[in-house]
Amino acid sequence: MMVKRSVPAAIVLSFLVLTGCVNTPTEMVQARDDRPFIMFSEVRSGDVVVLDGINMGAASDYMAGKSGMRIEPGTHTLQIQRDGKMVLNQKFYVADGVSKTFTVGGGK
Repeated sequence: MMVKRSVPAAIVLSFLVLTGCVNTPTEMVQARDDRPFIMFSEVRSGDVVVLDGINMGAASDYMAGKSGMRIEPGTHTLQIQRDGKMVLNQKFYVADGVSKTFTVGGGK
């Protein structure tokens, strides 16, 4: 009697062990961010970036060669404000994979 019960149990156990050895296929997917980005050179402390009417913060956070601001492709309006005055006002177009640097300068 004992042998009759152990054979089905052995079959079930071996099935569970073998299915545990199956390796499921894996696939690595990487998302690439091709959105354009803009940077600024010759900015002063306190220069503020306004992109499409939205305050994006300090222009010094997006210095050329250090870091850029990722934006959506298309046409945008860029303003740089210094002490409440506009020192740069420009409409521009960027496509995917493009970087654009704006030289602010504009006095003291």
